[in-house]
Amino acid sequence: MQFRFQHFTLSHDRSTMKIGTDAVLLATLTDTAGVRSLLDIGCGCGVVAFCLAQKMQDVGSQASVWGVDPDERSILEARENAEAFPLLPTSSFHFEQTAVQALAIQEGTPRFDLIVSNPPFYNRDLKPTREDRLKSRHRDGQLSFEALADSVMRLLEPGGRFAVILPPVESEEFREVAADRLFCLKTVSVRPTANKPVYRHVREYGLSPDKAEQKSTLTIRDDTLQYTDLYLSLMKDYLLL
Repeated sequence: MQFRFQHFTLSHDRSTMKIGTDAVLLATLTDTAGVRSLLDIGCGCGVVAFCLAQKMQDVGSQASVWGVDPDERSILEARENAEAFPLLPTSSFHFEQTAVQALAIQEGTPRFDLIVSNPPFYNRDLKPTREDRLKSRHRDGQLSFEALADSVMRLLEPGGRFAVILPPVESEEFREVAADRLFCLKTVSVRPTANKPVYRHVREYGLSPDKAEQKSTLTIRDDTLQYTDLYLSLMKDYLLL
C-alpha cells in the first residue's frame, strides 16, 4: 500500500497507523525556518518527517532528520521509505526502534531544534481491535502525556520548538500536564467545516515563554464542502488535490 504525494511516494502498509490528514496537517502547519535537527516521535512510516524534510529542502536547509517508534515494522518501513526518498540523501535520515523515553536518557543522543509528534490519544473512545493499532493510538500504558512532556524537555535545544497535534480535550490536558516544563507559543485550531466545531489543535511549545501566544484557525472545507483557499495553499505542494 502506497500513498502518493506531489514529490514522493511512501509505503505505509506495515506501519501501525496509516497516512492520514492529521500527519500532513502537523507537517504543513509547522514552521521549519532555521531548523537543522528534527525528531519525529512515534514516526510510523515517517510521513511527518518526510513532509518536513521536503519543506526544509525547499528552503535549502541541510537538516538531520530522526524518527523513533517502538514498533519494529513501522521503523523498517520508514527506513525503506528513506532509501526511496528523492529529495534528500538516505544519510540525512535516522530511524530507530525505541521509545522516546529511552532515547531521552540514552548516552550520546543529540538535542533537536524541532520535535514533532502525532501522539496516541484515544483513551476515552472505543479501542481498535487490532493490537498494534491499539498500541499506536492508545496512551494508557504506552506513552503518557507526562512521559512525552518530560522527554521533549530533555531532547529539545534551548530556543527549539515542539509541535503536536491533538483533539481539543487532549490538547488542553497535555498543556496542563506540560505547564511546568513547556510553554505554549502558538495554537492553530482546525475545523472540518465552518459550521462544525474545532476537532484538532496544532500547538507549538518552547522551553521558555515568548510573546503572547499566537492563535489562528484553519477551516478545511467551506459551506459548499469545497476545500478552502487557505487549506489548498497549505497542501498544494504535498497532496494531489
